[in-house]
Amino acid sequence: MKNEEVTLLENRLTEAVANAEAEREASRNFVSAVAHELRTPVAVIRGSLEALCDGIICEREQEKEYHRQMLNESIYLQRLVTDLLEFSRLQSKGFSIEREPVNVSDVVSDVCRSIRRIADEKGVSLERTENSPVYIVKGDYARLRQMLIVILDNAVKFTDKGGKVTVSEHTEDGKLYLTVADTGIGISEEELPLIFVKFHRTITGQNRNGTGLGLAIAKEIAERHGANITVDSKVGKGTTFTFCFSEQMTEEELAEFE
Repeated sequence: MKNEEVTLLENRLTEAVANAEAEREASRNFVSAVAHELRTPVAVIRGSLEALCDGIICEREQEKEYHRQMLNESIYLQRLVTDLLEFSRLQSKGFSIEREPVNVSDVVSDVCRSIRRIADEKGVSLERTENSPVYIVKGDYARLRQMLIVILDNAVKFTDKGGKVTVSEHTEDGKLYLTVADTGIGISEEELPLIFVKFHRTITGQNRNGTGLGLAIAKEIAERHGANITVDSKVGKGTTFTFCFSEQMTEEELAEFE
């Protein structure tokens, strides 16, 4: 019996050491990735400032262009820092989100209203299926809204003028399936497994200002709400994101909030 206990203890200790090393490696990789992301905008801002301070740039139009470039890079840095803080908070085990009854359909309606103006300005049709089901989860309304904003904003961003984005919901076997489908440029088969990896972003004209953290943040929020997120895409055909919520609140749980 003692030998079994010793073996069990050794296995747990080995597992703990392995987990600790994995966390340290993840931390090192994260710091390295952040440093890599910061290097380019900082270099651009410094180079532009040095050129202006040294009097190399004399023409007024050239000077304006350098100022615009520095402004764009500083805006990107601000967005990157904000996303980094958000992603770090969501990954922290000690960070808790609000927990109250939220009808997912209400969040979808809210986000569709917000994104519709952007879609209209781009000439993209945003459609939502009617008779959306009532499906109440215990969660954070603001976080769920943030999650869907990321997905819908991307859908519009990567869909050309005249294209369409469709949002639909249906329930099956006690689960809610929320789908965001677009007729956009699509994602290659090689890139598809990487889209939720932090700092990964497609280098295209539509995504030149992205930080590569939006989808990683959306995935973290989904997992915090017990939801699974999957994606299917074909280059030139479009992309479909599907959220599967499986933790609907019971009547007893809802009664506790009344």
